[in-house]
Amino acid sequence: MRLLSVDLLITLQILPGFFSNCLFLALYDSVVLVKHVLLQLNRSKSSQSQWRRMLTPEGMRCVWNSFLLDAYKQVKLGGDAPNSNVVNVSSSRKCKKLGVQCHLLDFASSERPLVVNFGKLVEEFSDVADFLLVYIDEAHPSDGWAAPDVPSYEVKKHRNQEERCAAANKLLQHFSLPPQCQVVADCMDNNTNVAYGVSFERVCIVQRQKIVYLGGKGPFFYNLQEVRRWLELTFGKR
Repeated sequence: MRLLSVDLLITLQILPGFFSNCLFLALYDSVVLVKHVLLQLNRSKSSQSQWRRMLTPEGMRCVWNSFLLDAYKQVKLGGDAPNSNVVNVSSSRKCKKLGVQCHLLDFASSERPLVVNFGKLVEEFSDVADFLLVYIDEAHPSDGWAAPDVPSYEVKKHRNQEERCAAANKLLQHFSLPPQCQVVADCMDNNTNVAYGVSFERVCIVQRQKIVYLGGKGPFFYNLQEVRRWLELTFGKR
């Protein structure tokens, strides 16, 4: 009975954010539809393109699951950092063999903070911090809830670990991440995604196996400027 009441309380907490996200997707679809119609008026019928909506049943499921992941995440500010299973994608001094399963904290040193998830600050702070990008389940697969107007980087749903690692390698080639940023892929049981409540995007900083910074749930509360401020306050401006 207590578990049921906890689940009900979490559901009630999630609903406002879920509905606001759905409203945003509805407004986004409306703007795209108007733009699509205006473009089609200036084109022949033979050149008509297909309009892909974001507010779909599958999209709503993805958004709902993202809020569930955030609500039930294991990671807490000041708490122990989950040592999730990951698969190495880029060679590093910590784990040199590619395609080998290891643990997320294998990439953390005893003193230096480990910035987990994205690498835009890598080159500025690589002398004082380590950086790790964890490639999780694809948020917008081309054969699922695909984002419109992103033709340059299409990835299908991952059916096995090899496909997920191949997609991570494709990301490495496409976006040219700095060499100081190590890259791993989540295992197919999505244990890292669940433990850290990543869903779409999240940044956290691990130091001495504790969570010293926990960023908000992406995409709306994914804020790299907060990460920059934390690093600047701790190690000085670059």
